[in-house]
Amino acid sequence: MDVLIVEDARDQRKLLTAVVRRLGHTVHQAEDGVQALEVLTEHPDISLVVSDWMMPNMDGISLCEAIRDGRFDRYIYFILLTGKTDRDATVKGLSVGADDFLRKPVDYQELEARLKSGARVISLEQRLEQKNEQLSKTLATVESDLESAAKTQESLLAPPAVIQGVGFDWRFQPSQILGGDMFGYHALDDEHVMFYQLDVAGHGIPSALFSFTLNNLLMDVDANTSMLRKQITEPPYYKVRPSEDVVASLNQRFQTTAETMLYFTMIYGVIHSPTGKVRMTHAGHPETLWIRPSDGELHPVKDTGVPVGMMPGMNWNYSELTLKKGDRLFMYSDGITECENPQGEQYGDERLHCALYDGRHLPMKQMVEGVWSELGAWRDCKAFDDDVTCLVLEYQGG
Repeated sequence: MDVLIVEDARDQRKLLTAVVRRLGHTVHQAEDGVQALEVLTEHPDISLVVSDWMMPNMDGISLCEAIRDGRFDRYIYFILLTGKTDRDATVKGLSVGADDFLRKPVDYQELEARLKSGARVISLEQRLEQKNEQLSKTLATVESDLESAAKTQESLLAPPAVIQGVGFDWRFQPSQILGGDMFGYHALDDEHVMFYQLDVAGHGIPSALFSFTLNNLLMDVDANTSMLRKQITEPPYYKVRPSEDVVASLNQRFQTTAETMLYFTMIYGVIHSPTGKVRMTHAGHPETLWIRPSDGELHPVKDTGVPVGMMPGMNWNYSELTLKKGDRLFMYSDGITECENPQGEQYGDERLHCALYDGRHLPMKQMVEGVWSELGAWRDCKAFDDDVTCLVLEYQGG
């Protein structure tokens, strides 16, 4: 172990140096605190300091304070040499960060014991530093993997598009690197377009992985594997499954357990693109807002239903509506209405309705951006406590 002896009395310094060397340590010397700091900087292997209290230029107390101010990237064990025996002196030494004391005149057996004690502490500190370094490397790897997973999640989100005369736009911001919200839309055939939005309970990796799985199922249109179409024996050899049946199938397939608690709320719907007729099912998810520029009103659409995966053997209702050209459906997660401002007040349904009403005659993209901008101003910071998602469709046919 490398030890620094700091003592202004030359004879005492040489005597201490000789004793410490006989104990098998490498010894460095300094005459005062100023010189000691220079030696500590030049010799990064020094891990223990034995310093006198009373010295010119910089005393032992000031030296200890300087060592503890964070200028060194290693822990340095500090033993304070003093002839003081009063309680106040001990309190003062401990308060500035001294680890141990040696009374003058020095008992060399006691010095040996103090050095062994310091060596044990230094060894523990070094092992802790190594473990912290390993943890930092592991954390960096995990963060890198999470960022990769976040990019994967982002790639799963369908870009804004127009499919068979049905326009789609959205906004999504997870509360953490990964989110449990997911949504999507695609053509089931030449006349039907499906859309969905879901919110897995919880946050972070488990919820995100589960949402990945659900997305893969709901975006699968392969005739042999898709749960969205039922095979029949007559042309076209399939039938688009009703929305409530799709939700019930998901419920049958995914039942939560006490260990996972990964149930989810969702909206699943299908729009018949030639007519604008929509059949959709809500499963514990916030209401859909039907925006009808023709009458200037927002109409809530919500059929009753519990979240998916909470109880087996459940059935769900459905809502049917017929969209006219320019009508929109605004779907959102509860992270929007439950978003709190710095004072702890929730954004709420009324503010959301007002923002959508104000933007009802704007192009869909601008309407969505207006809502998102207002929500960000309400939150007044970049981070959200919950995943925040909205999905909007506009019927452009008819």
